[in-house]
Amino acid sequence: MENNSSPHAAKPHDSFSVQRRSTRIDYITTVLLSGKDGSGTPFREYTQTAIVNMHGCKVRTSYRILVGMLVTLECPKAGASGKGVCVKVWDPAPGVAGHEIAVQLIKPQNLWGVPNPPADWETVAKAMAQARAPQADNAAARPAPTPVPGPRPAVAAPRPPATAPATPVVTPPPVVPTAAVPPLAPTAAATHVVAVNTAPPVPTPAVVAPPVTPPARPAPVAGPTIEQRLAELERRSTKLVESVLDILRGQAEEYTRSSLEEFRQQMDALIQDAETRMRQTFQQAYEESAGSLIGLRTDLMEQMASRGAQLIRSTEDTLRTRLRANVTIPGTPVAVKAPEPVAKK
Repeated sequence: MENNSSPHAAKPHDSFSVQRRSTRIDYITTVLLSGKDGSGTPFREYTQTAIVNMHGCKVRTSYRILVGMLVTLECPKAGASGKGVCVKVWDPAPGVAGHEIAVQLIKPQNLWGVPNPPADWETVAKAMAQARAPQADNAAARPAPTPVPGPRPAVAAPRPPATAPATPVVTPPPVVPTAAVPPLAPTAAATHVVAVNTAPPVPTPAVVAPPVTPPARPAPVAGPTIEQRLAELERRSTKLVESVLDILRGQAEEYTRSSLEEFRQQMDALIQDAETRMRQTFQQAYEESAGSLIGLRTDLMEQMASRGAQLIRSTEDTLRTRLRANVTIPGTPVAVKAPEPVAKK
């Protein structure tokens, strides 16, 4: 059952230590909180939020979750889910089951399905969309990574351009000093030389330079993906939890040993005290019993002595009487015993 209150600003004393980059509102909705508790045991529970915004929420839980642990939030009403990190834990109130924690979403979003969110939520969503668009364009325009080229083969030096055949050098004949030397007619050799000298130059073929290939740029190194970052964060959280559990186990063992030693000392002291009291009680009872027995023996001895003296006196009297009756001394009147009266029938 959900109780969706109208969005309004939260009170200052209900704030949690998440960097508030969007407006917080009091909004109660059912979410499924899952992950691992402080002992490393997986858990899943349906709970409710108290305060939400684009970057996190304040939620109640009955499990022990430590700061820095990774949790998953699923909102059945909005049909959305996301992962977050516990950034603060409140102590449970007296007499109240469970406690509250603050969760910061890794990917800010309206995970709670708030129907009329504040205006800055839309601004944050648009800014995030604009920030993701250039990243998508860069990823699409980024060329596929090319293999690293091996050693380039040696390039032969370009050949020199072809030139015209060298013109033969004609040495003029020596001058003969004569008076008059008629001009000589041109010979075939000279004609050939002139023909060669007057031939048009051979056109030089154009030298085409080989295309210069620019050096291949190294492929850009892609950074870690979000899944890799989440896996690394979860690994660090698990390592932190294990180290904390080891510390707690050591402290618990030390406390248990000290408690057992203190309990043993207290039990030894109690046993010694009980033994001392029992000895004192037994000694007192023995003394009282001995005194009672001595008094009883004294009384018995006195009674026995008194009765013995009486028996002795009665025996002596009886013996004297019998001796007097049996022995008659001459000259002593004998007492005549009066006859006993006869009882009438």
